[in-house]
Amino acid sequence: MRRGVVALGCLLLAGGCTTGRPPIVATLAIEVPPVEALVLPEPGGPRIIGVIEARYANALQQEVMLATEAATPGQNAFSVVFFGPVEGRTGPENIKSDTFLTDYALAEEMEQALPGIDLRPSTYFVQNRYGPFGYALGHGAGHDLCLYAWQRIQGQARVNVLAGDRGVLSVRLRFCQSGATEASLLRIMYRYTINGYFLPRSWQPYGRPLPVAPELGRIGGPVVYPAPVFGAAGATAPPPAPTPIAQPAARTAPTGGENAASVPSAPLEGYPVVPAPQP
Repeated sequence: MRRGVVALGCLLLAGGCTTGRPPIVATLAIEVPPVEALVLPEPGGPRIIGVIEARYANALQQEVMLATEAATPGQNAFSVVFFGPVEGRTGPENIKSDTFLTDYALAEEMEQALPGIDLRPSTYFVQNRYGPFGYALGHGAGHDLCLYAWQRIQGQARVNVLAGDRGVLSVRLRFCQSGATEASLLRIMYRYTINGYFLPRSWQPYGRPLPVAPELGRIGGPVVYPAPVFGAAGATAPPPAPTPIAQPAARTAPTGGENAASVPSAPLEGYPVVPAPQP
């Protein structure tokens, strides 16, 4: 009896004592290397300085933090959510809600990303390789120009007709830059690359690819130059041909009559100017 009481007391004391282990952080967010970022800026674009990843039962979320050169408080970053089959690191009750692009939801997001800045949504239709996106601009602290852009990528034409396509990508960009222009900030959204996917074939957020344009490669097809929004690195239209400089017409003595009245004193409007011969 006495030995049993002593053994029970030792067990109780052992259970109540600390074992010296470090505390467990109560979060599902972890830091991953920049090479595992789900969204990559174009080469030569903003530098990735860190990636924070969180796994949900139905989605994988990343905060791809970008280098910031601005006076406006806050961190430039891509926020991306991949809805799809995630390998378990959490319980089935940890569900990521799919926020649709409503005016109220976007206004709340912009206020959280850029508090106190008057962001004006643009009415222009813009799109990148993944489809259309929207954006808003506002002036931050100092000479900063700030952009908040949003995009929802979900296929419209099904690839898997019987099983159906699953998968949605949600992309947000918060970026402030001192001395930036609207074109330079939009360039980031135009040229980013999605760098991840889920393995099941039914995960297809892009839909069926569009057919090749019939004008592509055809002789006599139209030649379209990129818009100026792509910046100096894009192709530009060839410079216009130089306009010939009109030479003063040599004055000749009139021969009299109608011939004298028919000699023009200046080039006629609408006719090409022929340069005078060089001596």
